[in-house]
Amino acid sequence: MMTSKECAEAWETVIKCYDETRVENPKITMKRIIDTIGVEKTKEVFATVAKIKQHDGRIYGENRKYMESITINPESVERKSENPMIYTGLDHIHTTHIDNLITELRKEEG
Repeated sequence: MMTSKECAEAWETVIKCYDETRVENPKITMKRIIDTIGVEKTKEVFATVAKIKQHDGRIYGENRKYMESITINPESVERKSENPMIYTGLDHIHTTHIDNLITELRKEEG
């Protein structure tokens, strides 16, 4: 399990990968993310962001269930000024695109 700082750093890497590949498609973006930070960190960071955005209906259905099945560090979702996740550009990637990336992550898991 990542610390809040490690999770924030992982999300910043996700954003960088997204920015570099967003003209492609979500499959290519997710492949870049996994190749960069590994599948376990990818799962945890997306589950953390999904939990922070738990009231956003644009992450839904099987994707929401999948994200809820992944263990995360509860400190990473706290709305406190000491939590670095709060300052990582959580809205840099539109939630609909996050949902599309989660779909690709689920496909990677098989």
